[in-house]
Amino acid sequence: MITDVLVSGLLLGLFVLTLTAALSPLETLSWWAGWTEDELGDEAGPAADAPDRHTHYIVYLSGVASISGKFLLPREKAFIRKLQKRFPDAVIVSDVFPYSPSGQPLLASPRLFEQLWRRVQFLRMHGRAKFLYRLINFRNIFQVMVSADHRYGPIFNQGAANVIETALLKNDYARGAGAPITVIAYSGAAQVAVGAAPFLAARLGAPVDVISVGGVLASDPGLKYVRKLHHIVGSLDNVERFGALMFPDRWTAAAYSDWNAARREGRIDIHPLDGMTHTGINGYFGRLHKKGAPSNTERTLDEIASLIDDDGGVKQFA
Repeated sequence: MITDVLVSGLLLGLFVLTLTAALSPLETLSWWAGWTEDELGDEAGPAADAPDRHTHYIVYLSGVASISGKFLLPREKAFIRKLQKRFPDAVIVSDVFPYSPSGQPLLASPRLFEQLWRRVQFLRMHGRAKFLYRLINFRNIFQVMVSADHRYGPIFNQGAANVIETALLKNDYARGAGAPITVIAYSGAAQVAVGAAPFLAARLGAPVDVISVGGVLASDPGLKYVRKLHHIVGSLDNVERFGALMFPDRWTAAAYSDWNAARREGRIDIHPLDGMTHTGINGYFGRLHKKGAPSNTERTLDEIASLIDDDGGVKQFA
């Protein structure tokens, strides 16, 4: 009986996984065609000369386990709280769902497979059927692949930029004021951040910097518009390594790719963190630590803090 249930669950998961992969570009195309209702609305934002505006904005984009910008894993929430304490003068925006060009979370209605995602999330919250809630990861990974695709990527990334821009404007970002934007992107969100950079920089008239935490990203044309990419890599992070192999344009042999060109120009810096994996207690946001030593979350935060300089009392890139 139990075996039959497990087999049925695996078959269902395989079917949904295959269907999700096949339909991944459809969400992007439907958004572009205007078929997807825009629930985020449009924010005008304050004028560039508005008083008391902030001078540095940090956007956090969650990894591929995300179902909504408003739902972060406990370890990510702890990281955001510590980040805000470290940079009290910066505005930190963390309610962005980067794996949809419309910004609609997986639990939004109407959405294809909405009920399935609700069920999977219920199981995840109760620590059951872990193999099923991996479907969320795979679904979001497929969207990362869409972002990296030369056919659908420009459309997806324009939508992602719109989602990030809307979140910034809701937090009183002033278009044209030039306040720097730092995007901290975990895992596959690094690809979305880089892909969205040219659209974001053009719309807001501001420099965009990206801090990739275990980022999985392609040699995206958006790298030309990222002022600086800091790529934090754990020495035991096999997911990031696989991502680097998955995109041939990142290989050393592809000397004229956007990735290698940016490295030669000094716009990409690699920052290794010893002993860190991609996820779990030994991951970038893990609580694992040796006696008397900082936790992995604190080590990651310290590394990020070292990449942001003081300028007039407000933390921002040099």
